[in-house]
Amino acid sequence: TSTSSFSSTTTATQLIGHAILQSIGQVYYRLGELQNAIKQYKKALTLSKLTFGILHFTTASAYNSLGVLYYHLHSNNEQSAPDNASDLARSYAERALSIRKKVLSQNHADIGTVYNNIGRLYVLNDEFTKALKSYENALKIRKEALGKDSLDYAATAFNAGQSYHQINDRDRALELYHEFLRVGVKHFTKNHRDVAVVLSGIAQIHQERKEYDQALKLYEESFEASRNALGESHPEVAMILNRIGNFHFEREDYDAAYDAYSKGLAVEQKVLEKNHGNVIVTLSNLGEIHRQRGEWDDAIKVFKSVLQMQRSRYGKEHQEIATSLHVIGLTYDKKGDMNFALSYLQAALVMRRNLNGDSHLEVAATLSSLGTIFSKGHKLKLAMDLFSEALRIRKTSLGTNHCDVAFSLYNIALIHHKQGSFHEAVEGFTEALRIERSVLGDDHKDVAVTLYKLGETHMKHNNHSKALQYFKEALEIERKTMMKEDPITIARTLTEIGNIYLAQGEIPLMMEAFIEAGRIYQSASLSPSNVAVRSNQYAMELAFANTAAAA
Repeated sequence: TSTSSFSSTTTATQLIGHAILQSIGQVYYRLGELQNAIKQYKKALTLSKLTFGILHFTTASAYNSLGVLYYHLHSNNEQSAPDNASDLARSYAERALSIRKKVLSQNHADIGTVYNNIGRLYVLNDEFTKALKSYENALKIRKEALGKDSLDYAATAFNAGQSYHQINDRDRALELYHEFLRVGVKHFTKNHRDVAVVLSGIAQIHQERKEYDQALKLYEESFEASRNALGESHPEVAMILNRIGNFHFEREDYDAAYDAYSKGLAVEQKVLEKNHGNVIVTLSNLGEIHRQRGEWDDAIKVFKSVLQMQRSRYGKEHQEIATSLHVIGLTYDKKGDMNFALSYLQAALVMRRNLNGDSHLEVAATLSSLGTIFSKGHKLKLAMDLFSEALRIRKTSLGTNHCDVAFSLYNIALIHHKQGSFHEAVEGFTEALRIERSVLGDDHKDVAVTLYKLGETHMKHNNHSKALQYFKEALEIERKTMMKEDPITIARTLTEIGNIYLAQGEIPLMMEAFIEAGRIYQSASLSPSNVAVRSNQYAMELAFANTAAAA
């Protein structure tokens, strides 16, 4: 009896000790001290295994908690996170699932919890199909064990909705988002942080469907709910402001986008560490707006700040550092500073080769950018070599029917065009055009650009009938896609058509094209003299009759 009593007392003491360790870990977790929380839960796990063995619900609970902590360590971009944090999280979660399946009924709520957590871990690595398999298991179990009005069921519905959204199953995503809202309104007010996040997700789907008025209304509701629930200074408020910024950026309303990003950055700088990943992303977005506005010096200043923060956060070499070097190089190129552009792009190329190998698509992107600069600098052989290497990488990685392959073919054809290699240029532009039409459709802007270049190439070699055909096809697309945003391109094409009619002696058609081009230039506050009539090419002579002196 005394031995049994001693054993029971020991077990009870160890159970209390396990609970205390978990409670301390929970306190550290709530304080955001994840590493200290992990230490406490690891002690709790060791004590549970010694006291109860592997196959016990307390051991499974400790494994599950450690999985959650490593998940947050990874997803929060903690600098102290080990490189394998997501792998550790999944390992702990899968051990928790294995134990719970053995000691609990198959539809027990705790098994649903682990399935939900494993789904979140797959999302960390963008494995959305695997995540959905876990989420659907969790949905089924939580609905049966807890009921369709439980918050845990609703939470999994939201998580699954996000993954369906990622794989572009927007109908199922919306269904699950609204399922969350149906449950949410029964448990809390509209000014709740989770309601705000779900409203933001629904807004994104409407944005993707080009239902912009509905999307903006939902974003604004999301922002108000988040701010009312969390206050002005919270990372989730910043996240929604940044989504609103993305919305306006997509619509090219750069002033509204800049305002939203700036407000988001101000919040992030208050509540996050100086070099936090979210701060870096938002600052990069602001730099991109300067770039889109043509404010090259401002853009470069912001991107260099981003680069400094990335180097402080990641060290000397990192994918994001290479991206910043690439973008700074592109911006210097736009500014017209070829030397600085080459310097940054070459540094990006070296880093991308070191990080990814010689046959990576990011390497191809930088090779292509370098080729463009050398082409503008009339170093055509070097440009051709760079474009050809980019094409090889893209064909290997993407296949032959991809718009990036078409872009490389277009660049190579441009070099042939500049070198006067007519047949090679036509062949390259024609193949690029075939791919663009196949991938982008017949009325895409890129199709119009390539058609124009084919016209220009035939024009250069006095093949006027072919040139006219391509210019007319380009003009038809330009009228559909560029009338509001880029009318000058339409005027340029009309000018080329007018010049061909001039060469063919079709004077009424020539005048029609030139007059329309002139009107477009005038409406764009440019002089109609921008209509470049190639009179010297066709040896036109203007004869004026003698005029009588004024009376």
